[in-house]
Amino acid sequence: KEELANEETYEANERIVKILHSANVEIDEELAKQLPTWDNVVSLYGETPIIRGLETCEPYRQSIAAKDRMTGPAGMFNTGTNLLFELLKENCAIPEARAMHREPRRNGMRWQVPWGKHNPPTTHRNRNVAKAWGKGIRQSDFFPVVLIKDPYSWMGSQCRHKYTTFWGHDDKHCPNLIRWRIPTEDVPSEVRVKYALEMKLYESLLDMWNKWYQEWHRMDFPHLTTRFEDLLFHGEEVTRTVCECVGGTFTDDFEFVEDSAKQASYGIHKGANGLVKAMLQYGDPEKRLVGFTDRDRIYASKTVDTELMRKYGYVAPPLP
Repeated sequence: KEELANEETYEANERIVKILHSANVEIDEELAKQLPTWDNVVSLYGETPIIRGLETCEPYRQSIAAKDRMTGPAGMFNTGTNLLFELLKENCAIPEARAMHREPRRNGMRWQVPWGKHNPPTTHRNRNVAKAWGKGIRQSDFFPVVLIKDPYSWMGSQCRHKYTTFWGHDDKHCPNLIRWRIPTEDVPSEVRVKYALEMKLYESLLDMWNKWYQEWHRMDFPHLTTRFEDLLFHGEEVTRTVCECVGGTFTDDFEFVEDSAKQASYGIHKGANGLVKAMLQYGDPEKRLVGFTDRDRIYASKTVDTELMRKYGYVAPPLP
């Protein structure tokens, strides 16, 4: 980091530079030209991170002994759950948890909620034990951090990586909210999702986003909800807030570590790693609606949960 602090940054935004340096990314002239402006980031997500549920932190700390506390991500597919785990694992620790847990760092930072991070909480919490990192955990001791993503960007992510989500689409027709093969009427493209304990049917990808996060908003046990985009552009602040929420100790030297960067090396990265690619994707307003037809956009404007959009600072795009 000392080496990076003295490098030429080619007039890239100071805040973007700081984030990249925390991930040991070296900025060259070509990369600087591609990076988003801070104005673009603010136009999409506002100036500050959004973290909901902070009022549940103190009740959690008071009710769960420090040695039993643990935290980790929940979220739909493609919402940055692995990234949050890496940030917490590297930068936060609950010292008292050392005697109780066997995570990579033995620090209470876990890869997912013990009922499975993508599973709806109503039907899976205290009913399902995740195959990965789920055994031997008292689920009521766990403090979830739920990740949400701008629904328009999220649908684009689903087009690239669908996981266990099934609906009619192809490379040229996605997200295909309105079935493109039926031009005479607007018929939503139904989505089936395979969760651990059930197969669930939704009217469309957007209906899936609505219902998944509406369900989490009805949950009354302690948890936080924050935005994937805040992990990218306010990663240190969000990670610190989560860490302090569960009574953890936060690092003095924040490091932005995510899967692809870590697998490469701990040294300086030249060119695009996962963080850089995500910044280029999610910091560019023009990439938000790639693949959407006019019919998709009109359907989305009528269907998206406007209260969720308001709570998480997402602004609906203009109608075509």
